[in-house]
Amino acid sequence: MDKKKISPLWNIFKDESSEPVDWVLHKKNPRFAIFDPNKDSDPANPDSLSDDLVLDRETGLVWPRDANLIGQYNWLDANTLCREFSLGNRSGWRLPSVEELSSLVDLKQPDLALPVRHPFINVQYGSGVYAYWTSTNHENPDAAAWFVNFWRGAGPHLAGLANKSILGHIWPVRGGVVGINWNW
Repeated sequence: MDKKKISPLWNIFKDESSEPVDWVLHKKNPRFAIFDPNKDSDPANPDSLSDDLVLDRETGLVWPRDANLIGQYNWLDANTLCREFSLGNRSGWRLPSVEELSSLVDLKQPDLALPVRHPFINVQYGSGVYAYWTSTNHENPDAAAWFVNFWRGAGPHLAGLANKSILGHIWPVRGGVVGINWNW
């Protein structure tokens, strides 16, 4: 793989040192770069990809390669679990805002909302129980929060509101401007 110096908004460092990790361009879609902390990535073996990190070079945000590492929880637990999450020798993960999670969407795709040849695994596609929570509250914060579906076959609504007590998937993010949408 081609190696180029690529930096996320928040650097991720090797172990506990101040030396940034080496991001490697994703051959199938250069919008993304991969960091494999255990150097065991094998596309034929999805289990070896679950500890990988993905840098979206368009936004500077860092995502777990495995989009279903944590599972489904209600909105409050989703926020808590993201703050307690650790991957790639780092904490500092959080639930993404609706804008951040929607930034992964490629509106040119007729059904799958993620870009062609994206590097992610275990993305939960569909509607309803396949929705991913975001940190973005509804205007009435006690009522609902925003979610994102990575499937548009049922219509143009990729994001919507749901009661905070229902179960939704969790896809943590690292980087960006923390605090702007943290209104929980």
